[in-house]
Amino acid sequence: MTFWIILAVLVIGWLVYRRLQMRNLNISPEELSERLRKVPKPILLDVRTQQEYNSGHIHNARNLPVQQLRRKLNSMDKYKRNEVVVYCQTGNRSAAVARLLNRMDFDVKHLKGGIVAYNRYQNSSE
Repeated sequence: MTFWIILAVLVIGWLVYRRLQMRNLNISPEELSERLRKVPKPILLDVRTQQEYNSGHIHNARNLPVQQLRRKLNSMDKYKRNEVVVYCQTGNRSAAVARLLNRMDFDVKHLKGGIVAYNRYQNSSE
């Protein structure tokens, strides 16, 4: 009985930790828009497929599809000293990438809601 209680506490603790970790990594479309007006600008990393990227992306974003990420992680080292903002369509794929880059000591942020939320914000602020 005690084993199951300890296991449950550990699992709940791990889930809470993961949620807090993502909260610290998240950046809103408004915050990103502000940071893109300042110098130095963050490195934008679009982790959608090439086809999705070609259909529209944030200006100056680099495309590195999630499917190619593991093979090209070494090429990412040159961005370690920069703030990197990762995004995808709605935020699901990029959240996993942000966690991975965070564990690798990147200064990384995750665009909450992805490019959908960013475009919605841009359209509403015009």
